Amino acid sequence: MFASGPGQSFVIAVFVDELLADAGLSRSAFSLLYAAATVVSALVVSRLGPAADRLGLRAIWATVAVGLALACGLASVVTGAVTALAALSLLRAFGQGSFPLVATLLVSRAFGGRRGQAMALASLGITFASVVLPPLCVLLVVELGWRDAYRALGLGVLVLLLPLAVLVREPRRHQGPGGEPPARRGPRALRRSRRLPRLTVPSNRARRLLLVLAAPPLLMTAVIFHATALLGERGFSLTEAGAALGLIGLASLGGTLVAGAIADRISSRLLLALMCGLLAAAQLVLLVPTKPFAYAGFVLLGAGGGFFGVAGGVVWPRTYGLAEIGRLQGTSFAVQIAAAAAGPLPLALSDAVFGRFWPALVVLAAYGLLALAVALRWREPRIVRRGP
Repeated sequence: MFASGPGQSFVIAVFVDELLADAGLSRSAFSLLYAAATVVSALVVSRLGPAADRLGLRAIWATVAVGLALACGLASVVTGAVTALAALSLLRAFGQGSFPLVATLLVSRAFGGRRGQAMALASLGITFASVVLPPLCVLLVVELGWRDAYRALGLGVLVLLLPLAVLVREPRRHQGPGGEPPARRGPRALRRSRRLPRLTVPSNRARRLLLVLAAPPLLMTAVIFHATALLGERGFSLTEAGAALGLIGLASLGGTLVAGAIADRISSRLLLALMCGLLAAAQLVLLVPTKPFAYAGFVLLGAGGGFFGVAGGVVWPRTYGLAEIGRLQGTSFAVQIAAAAAGPLPLALSDAVFGRFWPALVVLAAYGLLALAVALRWREPRIVRRGP
């Protein structure tokens, strides 16, 4: 989870202003490139889940580690729109998409009755990354320049992460811990979508679950991607903005710990509703253009992200079991990444058209409230237990 940092919005946000100046790109143009790159990432992750079911997680881990190191190297030589699109595509595919999917599959396959607590512990990796990496990247940019800072990140990924692939162990497919039945499947949980023929989309009510789980990456990416500009409207310097981004990570830590403590004791509906409520409240608080409310909004945003880290890994295996968990999680991650691709666009368009961010924040708050309403109506389908 920590390894996904170089591809996450909270790290890319540190480099945005410097990159725009050197590459000669406008904020709107870069947001469109970011959206396109994130769609590419969604397509990659949609195939990575089934590949993990076939090839195993060790091979996927090694491949993703090498890909992320190359992505950081490519980002360090961006000179225009084409190289920016290629670098962002690799960063999002191998960072923001692939490593969290690998971690989620490891937890889903290795843990049973306490999966919520295990997912919370795993999610702390992203929390620590969001606390440590933004200030660290600001320091690297100040001391080395943004290009050498990206090279340092790539070297760290290659040296620290690739050797860890040897430690990845695949749990036995047909034996869950504590005697948990390994394959729990709902009736016809999967079917092909005509609109997205390359993806396997859960049908019926699970489509509503995809809508709910798409809200956190969309709402969080929208704010974090434009954090420096959004906070600049409120009088924040670059250093203060980096500290505020770190505050999101601290709040995410609290949200993750709380969600992990209660996830195995409450229904999926309540877990999802709490997540959506925090994220919608964050957008509403950020509408107030003052420093205290900006800090409060970032705290709520981080807490909602902490709940999302647990809920996203718990709800699918709880509902549909482990028989095709790689495919299910791959589809879910693909939808979430596609939502993250759209995240930067509302604020960028709002800034271009109105010269202010608040109209986009109103739209984002409305989507958060819609996701909350859907979450409150979520019902898990009846589970049919089957043998191995």
